[in-house]
Amino acid sequence: MERVGCNVLIVDDDADTREALAAALADAGFHVEQADSGKQALECMEKQGEPDVLLLDLRMPEMDGAQLMARMRGSRTRVLVLTGDSSARLIRFARSAKLLAKPIDLDELEKAVEEACAA
Repeated sequence: MERVGCNVLIVDDDADTREALAAALADAGFHVEQADSGKQALECMEKQGEPDVLLLDLRMPEMDGAQLMARMRGSRTRVLVLTGDSSARLIRFARSAKLLAKPIDLDELEKAVEEACAA
């Protein structure tokens, strides 16, 4: 089933994680792009426009997830933060993004992306 009109950008510096998430979401019918850093994500968005949903790792070199979110302030893109960090510092993201704990359950991921696309 193709989920027409829902573009997802996965931003994670771990290639294996990024590829696995991209394959799972593509198999579920989403249009998926990938970036390995916040900087590359911005370049991708300049060329292709903002995605509907951003799957975002917080810890990355060059430009981390928090810095990317700050640069995207005011964007209509729905953000799903991918993190293995359970510290209190994540509370500040709770208002602007849904948090998904790593390792990610693929059924939970698909459901979260589907809900974000529908929002």
